[in-house]
This record gives sequence, structure tokens and C-alpha cells, in this order.
Amino acid sequence: MIEVEIKLPVHRRAAIEKGLRSLHFEPGDLIRESDIYFTSDFHDFMGSDEALRLRDSENLSRAAASSFLTYKGPKLDTVSSTRQELETAVSDSGVCRDILLSLGYRELSPVRKLRQYYHRGPLTACVDQVEGLGSFLELELLVETEEDRPEALKKIEAILHDLDCRMEDTTRYSYLYMLQTRHG
Repeated sequence: MIEVEIKLPVHRRAAIEKGLRSLHFEPGDLIRESDIYFTSDFHDFMGSDEALRLRDSENLSRAAASSFLTYKGPKLDTVSSTRQELETAVSDSGVCRDILLSLGYRELSPVRKLRQYYHRGPLTACVDQVEGLGSFLELELLVETEEDRPEALKKIEAILHDLDCRMEDTTRYSYLYMLQTRHG
């Protein structure tokens, strides 16, 4: 799968959430996410614009928890955070973490956020409160092929426009990078 995604800092969170609802996005679950990113001497994920992430998710709306191991490939364009994403559920994130550490991977800074999901058909909007950074909006659409990417990005740009935001307001920096360099 290819995740077509944009991210932008939000200074008026309530206005963005109201705007999403007016665009017929339905509120979804409220999730607390804790991410651990990994790197190693034999594979510098940040240097290669990739990511290896272990995520613990606590669904506050449904009182449920889950964990995922995710590989994110390099960004595919210069205007968004679009990239290949491979993800699988793991039943025990502690054991998964220990396996990665035993194989020579090192943990990077943790990223913790409270994420409110919104959905409209195949489009997902996330309003995030990231510890140490503030509020952000992510808009994403999953596509099967590279050929589907430009049309998906146009749909996302249209939503941005309807929210009185512009592509120029977006950032391609990951939360991890922003935390490590204090961009935000």
C-alpha cells in the first residue's frame, strides 16, 4: 500500500475540527499512541528517509489496546509525506522490542500523541496533539499503485483548500524529526 499523506501544524484546533465536520467527516476513535522508532549501525533509517516503528495504541473510545510494527519507505515526492507503508499487528510489543534490540537496533526518541480520527469514505483525517510539539492535522488516503497517487493528492489538496489551508502550510518532517530538532 502507498499512504498519500500531508501534515500541517494547527493553531486553531477547534476550527479545524469544526471544518472537518462541515465537510462531512465523521468523528472516529480517540487513540493514545506511543511510538518507538529504531535505527542501527547497519541500516540508518533516518539517513535513508525510511522508518522502522513499533506503535502501542490505546483506543480510549473502545477501551482496547493493540500494537503494530511498521516499515515506512522513502518519501515518493517532494510535496507530501507519501510513501510505501508495510504494517503488521504484533501480539506483544515488549517481546518485539526485545527482538529488535537483540538484533542490533537502537531506540530513538519516543513519540507520544493523542489522535482524534475523522473519516469520510476512503479519506482519513487525524487531529493530533503531539507531546512536545503541539497540534497537527494529517490527511491521508491509501492507494494501491503509484499511478493512483496524483489523483489522491489532488483530493487531499481540495480538502486542505476547503479548510482554508494551503499546501505551503504543510510540513514533510516526521514528528520524530521535529522532536529531535525541535521544529514545530
